[in-house]
Amino acid sequence: MKLELLPDEILLDLFDYFNGVDLLREFYGLNSHFNFLLYNQFRNYRFKFEAVSKHNFDMICQQHLPFIANRIIAVSLTGDDDTPEQINLFLSYIKSFNEFIQLRTLSLYYVRSYETLMKILNQCHHLCYLTHLNISDCYFRANQVDFQLLINSIWSLPKLIHCNFAIETEEQKLFFTPTKISLSLQSISVGINELKLNQINQLFKSTPRLKQFYVSLDPSSYGDYKPYILSTLIHLKISMFNVVESLIIKIFQSTPNLCRLSVDLLFKLIDGHRWEQIIRNYLPKLRVFRLKMQQTRIFNQNMEEHANELLKSFQNSFWIDEHQWFVRCLIQTNTIVFYTLSKPFHYCEDELPRSLISTLPHDDHQDFYNNITNINNGTFFDQSILPHIRLTNINYLCIKLPINDQFWSVVPTLNRLRSLAVSSHVDTCHSQLQNLLDRAPNLHHLCIHHDTTVPIQMSLFRYTNTPVRQLNLTDYNRYFNEEE
Repeated sequence: MKLELLPDEILLDLFDYFNGVDLLREFYGLNSHFNFLLYNQFRNYRFKFEAVSKHNFDMICQQHLPFIANRIIAVSLTGDDDTPEQINLFLSYIKSFNEFIQLRTLSLYYVRSYETLMKILNQCHHLCYLTHLNISDCYFRANQVDFQLLINSIWSLPKLIHCNFAIETEEQKLFFTPTKISLSLQSISVGINELKLNQINQLFKSTPRLKQFYVSLDPSSYGDYKPYILSTLIHLKISMFNVVESLIIKIFQSTPNLCRLSVDLLFKLIDGHRWEQIIRNYLPKLRVFRLKMQQTRIFNQNMEEHANELLKSFQNSFWIDEHQWFVRCLIQTNTIVFYTLSKPFHYCEDELPRSLISTLPHDDHQDFYNNITNINNGTFFDQSILPHIRLTNINYLCIKLPINDQFWSVVPTLNRLRSLAVSSHVDTCHSQLQNLLDRAPNLHHLCIHHDTTVPIQMSLFRYTNTPVRQLNLTDYNRYFNEEE
């Protein structure tokens, strides 16, 4: 059966699964029927412009946006290295964000101008359906930014429910609490910005209907902190370092109705018996608990003994039978890490951990290896690796040539590889590197390092790989002539 013979209702449902860029590229212009559906019937356009070529970006903005602006429900723009100036170019193509009267979700990444961001936010105040706002990976100069005005502008958006926020300057990572009250905001994620304890109460008062809160806390000056009870909060994700247990209890005293909790503690290990007491006493409604604790120091006792003692405290009926909250412990050099198996944990150290133990019966730890996505050490595969270990989800790979004999048995697939950095490049390794490139169908970024003591290797000019979008030779330590 031909696609175009399907009922319009099914076609419109199928369109919902497409990025608007791909939808218009693939279907507009096929025939008058598809053109009619796209311009007159379909009402849920979602445009993700990340990594879109400038040709396709210009085509969408110039040819199509004027006819479908009132049926766009989501827009995602980025000013990263792949698409520099995309946000400014988008603004040049439209009169105002006011045109997107049905817009529900706006995502802005790598905005490089505070004035541009404020201009967009001011226009968003006229959007009656905007409920989700993501502002991430933005970096401004300190003297450019009025953080208080920025935060108040977000809290003043009339229908906003979800907000993800990650903005920094060269001097500032702290968060400014709003002086405006939002009666619509229910979910806040404060990315790289830290909140001081004395800001928590003000934030809760300014967001009285808050249900979800993701935050990194600066625990300094915690002594005078007095909990402000926010009964609406049911989901908390919190990161803290050098924290004392009494402060953790104070924070949980302010959130008695938590159902989901994720805690990330640096430089602090709390045993399972104490966590059980804290949860029973202060979090009676907790159903989902995700924990990560890490401590790096020279332990007075054997690290394996210390880890085993801690692990035993998570093996009673509260953890195993009542909640089925299983934990894993890994030991590396002078660091012990504990985390619940329900919490995604991405390991990115130079070597594999020397020990893995958990409370899950018959745990083969394969999910741990599945979550290793970045290999940052070029000699990572020179270490002894157990034969059953498989790393199948590598996204970033740094590797030194020649490739170790055990590499392909440990890494059977490179289908997820997006970025590759190669060092010690020589002609004798040409076939190895080309094999890597051939087996990486989704590779976008290739960086080749070169030893200055070795002359230029002619194999550099013979490699082929179609998907690569960024070729980085800045570490090749050579000036290239025009022909090269």
